[in-house]
Amino acid sequence: MRLAVSRVLAVLASLGAVVAAPHAQVRADDFQISFAAGSRDAAGRFAGGTEMRLLAAHAGRLYAGNGYWEDRPGPEGPQGAQLLVLDRPGMPWRVDHAFEERLPNGRWRDLAVGALAEADFATDGSGAPLPRPVSLLLASTWDLTGAARVFTRDDATGGWSAVTLAQDRPAPDFLPQIRSFATHRDRTTGADLVFAGEMPRGIFAGHYDPTAPGRVRWSDTPELDASAVSTVFAGLAGRLRVSSFAEANGRLYAAVGQQIYERIDGRAPQWRLVYTNPRPGHSETGLRGLTAIPTTGSESLLAAVEGNAPRLMRISPSDGRESTELDLDDFLARAWAMRPAYVIAAYNDMARVRSPGRGDALLIGLMAFIPRNMPIAAGHAVVDVGYGQAESGAWYLVRWSDGHYDLHQVTAAFGHPLVAMRSACASPFPGEGEAIYFAGYDANKAPAHNTAWIARAVASTALSPSR
Repeated sequence: MRLAVSRVLAVLASLGAVVAAPHAQVRADDFQISFAAGSRDAAGRFAGGTEMRLLAAHAGRLYAGNGYWEDRPGPEGPQGAQLLVLDRPGMPWRVDHAFEERLPNGRWRDLAVGALAEADFATDGSGAPLPRPVSLLLASTWDLTGAARVFTRDDATGGWSAVTLAQDRPAPDFLPQIRSFATHRDRTTGADLVFAGEMPRGIFAGHYDPTAPGRVRWSDTPELDASAVSTVFAGLAGRLRVSSFAEANGRLYAAVGQQIYERIDGRAPQWRLVYTNPRPGHSETGLRGLTAIPTTGSESLLAAVEGNAPRLMRISPSDGRESTELDLDDFLARAWAMRPAYVIAAYNDMARVRSPGRGDALLIGLMAFIPRNMPIAAGHAVVDVGYGQAESGAWYLVRWSDGHYDLHQVTAAFGHPLVAMRSACASPFPGEGEAIYFAGYDANKAPAHNTAWIARAVASTALSPSR
């Protein structure tokens, strides 16, 4: 094991990482490599990426969406975003779909997968039951033309079809994009609905329609108009993201910038503001990972605040009252013996997984920037990310039902810094037990190549008490 640690530290040093001597051996054998960017699948298609951004289970398979932000291409040449699939445990990942449209200048149109989720329908747009339930896999990309497109997979043919919800002009510091999907049954109409959180327009709604492109009939205009959402916070040049959705107590909520909105169901639906973060600090996104958690007699909302005032907050959806469950600055300062300057938590969502004997737990990915003048604590390394330095590992929190948090790290030996755990997903494969898959890398604003990764671990390893 000491030799393995030495090799990892040597690789970190070669990549410009600042390395401190470890205070404990890295248990790299706890996590296995599931996918490493830079290979070809059985059909000869290149599978790479600087980032593996999202994981989603669908129809008994595991799907992953990558991106090529900040890529410095190798011999394979520039690539467009890809959707990968794992058909069963132990098999190699393969390319399910490559986004291969090009712009007039020859550049690939789709840079990264921005959203990936499964949508389930048991009723149509009027609330009438479908002959049989339907499950669709949806994706969206960072489209360099500024189009907000939803791609739907046809499981019978393996093809993907696209529908454009909006078209806006990209700006040098902002690319229009869909960042999140959600499903919800309208409590008044009984219709099963799907939602796409897009900026700069807002939240679009759709319902199942077998005659529509992609089998979803999307609204022409957004239900929640983004122009009505306050942009009074520092980040993204005043622009916002619909980062996440959550369903609590039968109602749908959306995190938009530093605010949370509730959908008022009905034939003329509306969205009402229920919460505004009173301590936003400096943040690029605001609230992330909106999730429902059980509390006495009902459900509350849990959200992560990204930025230099990072924390995990429990929010009452009925009156907007908040309480801090975890101050991430203090928590990480104690755990790492160095205080971060800026933290991203819950990149896309908080993945719910089952722990044998302990019930449900939430997995929350992390990335933290470390001040340049701070000594690097033993057992840690930092990497230059273009506009600062970040802790180089793939760290994540485990939240238990009693509100207790444990801190863990993905330690699979990929041979390069893992720089953030972005997405996690419980195994969809029967017979694989309580396995969990993890994916990540954050390119930030530094050159990268073939740094996307997916790791696997059993729950007893991934969720074990802090050690």
